[in-house]
Amino acid sequence: MIAGILVGKTLLNLEGDFEGLYLLRGNGAAWFELTDDIFLGNYERVLLKVEFAPLLSRILPAPLVPGNQPYLHHAWHDRTGHGYVQSTSPDGTRFLVSFGRFIDSEGKAPRGLFIGGGLPYYRYEHNNVTMNETGMALFDGRRWNHIWCNANEGIASAATPADMIFPSSWRFVDSNVLFSHDGELVLHSGHSVIIDGAPLTIDRFAFIRAGERQVVLAIKITNTGVTPAGYFYVYGDEPWVGDYGSSAGNVGWTEAGLQYYEGVFDTAQNTVAGMYDVGNKMIPGETGPFTGLANFISWRGGMRPDLGYFSNKEGKFAELPEKVPLYSRTNRVMFLQWGPRPIKPGQSDLILLTIGLADKNPKTGLPKAPPSSLDLDDLQFVLQNH
Repeated sequence: MIAGILVGKTLLNLEGDFEGLYLLRGNGAAWFELTDDIFLGNYERVLLKVEFAPLLSRILPAPLVPGNQPYLHHAWHDRTGHGYVQSTSPDGTRFLVSFGRFIDSEGKAPRGLFIGGGLPYYRYEHNNVTMNETGMALFDGRRWNHIWCNANEGIASAATPADMIFPSSWRFVDSNVLFSHDGELVLHSGHSVIIDGAPLTIDRFAFIRAGERQVVLAIKITNTGVTPAGYFYVYGDEPWVGDYGSSAGNVGWTEAGLQYYEGVFDTAQNTVAGMYDVGNKMIPGETGPFTGLANFISWRGGMRPDLGYFSNKEGKFAELPEKVPLYSRTNRVMFLQWGPRPIKPGQSDLILLTIGLADKNPKTGLPKAPPSSLDLDDLQFVLQNH
């Protein structure tokens, strides 16, 4: 592996993925960058390319797929910790989840099971990158619809919550496919951070089944040190439900109903929340058209969030009696927060989330979380053995 070596005026960034060879326009001291994979955030920098996968597809036999059953296709790079999963249904609809294939706000790519990013460059037809086909997305038979974007996650000391440590700064330990058989897939990535001088390991597991438009994400945090620590954990997104880059039409929803304004929701009374692309009736002129799609995130079998809120800006929200509509054209957000939470030496905490595309309640027409086929006993077996 060659990564981050400057040769003359060209930065060599070869991770061993070998999707192809791509010459990029420079982004700093180097005039050019040579890399072997392209992430969301770098597509527009491509100058020249030689792609290997299309060449191999001409000489390798096509994989056999069932004609009347949903099936999964996945690509995962163990050593570099990124990939994607696509579930195809007999009716031709497709559900896509990319992991760790994006450049974050700090200019780095997280390694591991962090939802977000685009496909390898060659998988877009005619190299025409479809931004709706990034992060978590649904092809409905006619077009791609954006469901979730790059997840905004982080962990911080309970003593200094403003000093958030984002996943691209966590130490990446390893990743692998734990199980892949009969339309079921289990992925794992391992990480570590230092909080209050104590080493915390963070093991992440993604459970995906063919035909389901959701991912079960288990986040296991363990204090492997000899001193106690305290932490905050956050998970959020400006998901751009419907179309990439646009929050127009997105309103919040929980089991209690729709939320048109900034503010918190009760994470004890509700076990699911999401954003719904239906239009905010509190904003004059927001008339659409809208897709009517909704995403969701639910918590069960683990620690419930201590705080949940909708807002126009990360980290802040208006509180009653002030009423601020969800108005941002690009940044209507939803966030969950755990903590402050103490964690003793040897203690493990589990955050268990299901993230995906919401169903519709046939009686009300409002979003609802779809059923999950994950067996909690199977989950516990995986957690206890890894």
